Amino acid sequence: MVYLTWDIDKIINLNNNINNIIPLALAKIWLIVQNAAKENAPYLTGTLRRSISTDFDKITQWVVIVWSPVVYARRREYENYLHPERKFYLKRAYTENKKEILDIVRKYLSDWLD
Repeated sequence: MVYLTWDIDKIINLNNNINNIIPLALAKIWLIVQNAAKENAPYLTGTLRRSISTDFDKITQWVVIVWSPVVYARRREYENYLHPERKFYLKRAYTENKKEILDIVRKYLSDWLD
């Protein structure tokens, strides 16, 4: 007979602490994505780069939104004739850092499962 009690105890521990784990992991993740978006954003006057921020209100629902209130931010995400290599600056902020993001998630979850 196989007993899985320590596995169950770890899962119970994770379940009890998940509300602490996720916001900490998200805080590290949004900083990575926000900083990468600022680096990737097209630059003319710097307004778009300076405006990229995070919506903290959603963190309680385990969703973080990196965005810009600048009226042309969405347009620059999808089209940019002056600097076409700067298109998809928000999307690339995530995709270029996906491995690091997954490592953060694994680290925070493994800390509670070990």
